[in-house]
Amino acid sequence: MATDCEKLSPAAKKIFDKLKPFYPPDPWRKPRWEKDGVVIDNGTYDLRRHADRKRLEDNRQSFLGYMLALAASIHRAGAGSMQGFTEKHFSEHMQQVAEQLLLLRDLDFQIETMDLVDDC
Repeated sequence: MATDCEKLSPAAKKIFDKLKPFYPPDPWRKPRWEKDGVVIDNGTYDLRRHADRKRLEDNRQSFLGYMLALAASIHRAGAGSMQGFTEKHFSEHMQQVAEQLLLLRDLDFQIETMDLVDDC
């Protein structure tokens, strides 16, 4: 079910608040988190819209896959095999992207299910 939402429930607003730190102003101090949940992240996404949430989730998931493949390639080039790769820790950036992805999924679930009860 693809659900768009004009007004967020209190639970969805809490998830929004957790996502805001991932979108600080750019180096020119232009906001990347705009009023009403529109974010700028290599494109514009309105997090109240299902299609935009899905595109951003897919983007974050693809980026994680890219970073993991790059880390594996670097490890294999240095070690000569994949032996020991599972012992490597993920970078802080990978952790942040993964956290952002999970929050986006939480937001999508909240809007798709519980916000229906709250008359979105």
